[in-house]
Amino acid sequence: MDKENEISHIKNRPLERIFQNNISRILDFFIFNQNFNFSTTEISELGDIPLRTVQRILPQLVEKEIIKEIKINKRNKTYELNKNSELVEILDKYSIVTINSFIKDTLIEEKNKNIINLNRIVDDFT
Repeated sequence: MDKENEISHIKNRPLERIFQNNISRILDFFIFNQNFNFSTTEISELGDIPLRTVQRILPQLVEKEIIKEIKINKRNKTYELNKNSELVEILDKYSIVTINSFIKDTLIEEKNKNIINLNRIVDDFT
């Protein structure tokens, strides 16, 4: 991944933008996908997080009741965001506000670019 894509990739993850670690990346993943449950392999592949890292971090998040573990059978488990957690509710609200702010800033940036481009066109005709 080149540096520019890496930077924009982080900008789109509200918690990772601040904490810049794998725990925040996993939390962002679950907040963005809160209506689904995932295996560790799916979290790793879809979240672009090393599998061993996911396997190391998930038990901590389950213990803190941020993530719920769902046992399918003896060997297979999936994980989902614990929507009943007060902390998850706060993290979710923070993420929404941060994304809305990012969108607003991007729209303002685009509007300013369009104004500059229009000014150049007008200058070219005068």
